[in-house]
Amino acid sequence: MIAIDWFVQLLPFAYLLITAGLILGLFKSKNLLRPAVIVVLILQTVKVGLLVFGQYYVWSHNPLSQGLLPPHTPLSYFIGYVGYRFVWPFAFSLFIALLFYFVAKIINRRFQNRLFHEDEPGLIFYGIIVVGHPLWLFYVFAILLCAIVFYLLGLIFKKWKFGELFSLRYLWPIAAFLILVFGQTILSWPIINSLKF
Repeated sequence: MIAIDWFVQLLPFAYLLITAGLILGLFKSKNLLRPAVIVVLILQTVKVGLLVFGQYYVWSHNPLSQGLLPPHTPLSYFIGYVGYRFVWPFAFSLFIALLFYFVAKIINRRFQNRLFHEDEPGLIFYGIIVVGHPLWLFYVFAILLCAIVFYLLGLIFKKWKFGELFSLRYLWPIAAFLILVFGQTILSWPIINSLKF
C-alpha cells in the first residue's frame, strides 16, 4: 500500500517534469508531443489500476468494510464505487480531450489549416489529459480568457490588425504547467471542487 501511495503522490511531480520538457521541446522539436501523451496516458492508466487494487485491498483487510465486498455484497457495488471514484474521472477527461482534439482538427480543416498549428490539437489533448477532471474546465476557460486578453492587447498596441489570426501554440502547455502547479489551490475553489466526482 505504501508503494501505491508513493506512486500516486509522485505523479504530479512527474507530470510537471514532462510538461516542462514539452514546453522546452516545443522551441526545438515537435517530436516530443507523442511520447509525452503516451507516457501520461500510461501513467494515468497505471494510477487508476493501482487505486482500484488499493481500494479492494483496504476494504478486504478491514473487518468493517469486508461486508462491502463479495460474497456479502454484489461485485457490482465495488465496481460502481471504484468506477465513480477512480475510473470515471480519467475516462471523462479522456473523452473530453478526444472531443476537443477532433473538433480542433475539424475546425482547422474548415479554415484551411490557418487556425491551429499542426501540433496544436495534440497540445490541447495533452493539456486536458494532464490536468484531469475537473481542472480541464478551468484550463479551457483560462486559455480562452488569455486568448481574448492577448488579442485585445495586440489590437491596442498595434501588434496585429483586427480579424488577424494568432497562435496559442505555446500557451497550451504553459497553461497546463501553471494549472499543475496551482491545481490544489484551484481545486479548493467551491465552484471547481463541486464538479469533482
